[in-house]
Amino acid sequence: MNVGRDGNFWQWRRSLDLVDFEAMVKAVMGELGRWRKPKTLEDAKQIADTVIDYMDPEWLLRFGLNLLGMPEATDWVIEDWIRRRRPPLREHVPYFTFMLTINIFFCLVLPTQLLRNVKASHHVDLAYLYYLPFCSVFTSKDNFHAQIVPLFLGPMQDFVNGIDFKEDLKKLNALYSALPEEVLKTGLINFAAFPPEDTDFFVTRMWDKYLPPWRAIKAQPRRERDPEEEKRTIEELKALSESPDLQTHDERDIDKVSYVKLERSVHVRKGKWFRFSEEQIQRMRDRGEIS
Repeated sequence: MNVGRDGNFWQWRRSLDLVDFEAMVKAVMGELGRWRKPKTLEDAKQIADTVIDYMDPEWLLRFGLNLLGMPEATDWVIEDWIRRRRPPLREHVPYFTFMLTINIFFCLVLPTQLLRNVKASHHVDLAYLYYLPFCSVFTSKDNFHAQIVPLFLGPMQDFVNGIDFKEDLKKLNALYSALPEEVLKTGLINFAAFPPEDTDFFVTRMWDKYLPPWRAIKAQPRRERDPEEEKRTIEELKALSESPDLQTHDERDIDKVSYVKLERSVHVRKGKWFRFSEEQIQRMRDRGEIS
């Protein structure tokens, strides 16, 4: 979707006002058949899971691909599923079943009063849940997300209210701002390489849950960076990326190439914070990497 200056973004936002929820629910539930009205959001999620697990899988593939806007893929998907001896859909197409469950859930709850003040933009808010399988922590200030997201989280996932998260970041900012000037001059990459050890900080609790070795790593003696070693590494990388033997290609299979180069531009400052020490910044200036 192009959201540039040509106004397409605002056309897209205005199109949200045209979403006909009643027609959408009628179409989806007309295909699914008669299901009882959910009593709670948790109940709606359970019904959606039941639909996924007990409806005819071939029919569900056809229905879901059409609902998710990919009807042109139906024949290939069905043929592939049959060729693989019709495995359970949760195993065969787990992401498809995840997205389909979200949409069925939404259509189950829309006719009820379980979600208050339903707006057209909620159709877009719902799409953010498609990212859930790829993240450990989901944060949002939206009350819609606060109600829905926890229902779709796995045991190694967390939802944090965006307001609470912002308050935790304010505490971190206050903590680091109080550090001595000589420590601040070493840059975030040094004095904030790890979170505080105090578990009152949400960030610390998340590191403990998802990156548990960090405390042991932090306790190890810090090896000072060798400027000469750093220089040699950069020269080796330049030799690889500027080699006359390199040829342009359109290969997309990473297993068929010798190496992949990814470039990122990183500003030396983030707000009031310097990311690197004064010495590191000067070395980068000397090498012409920053102005």
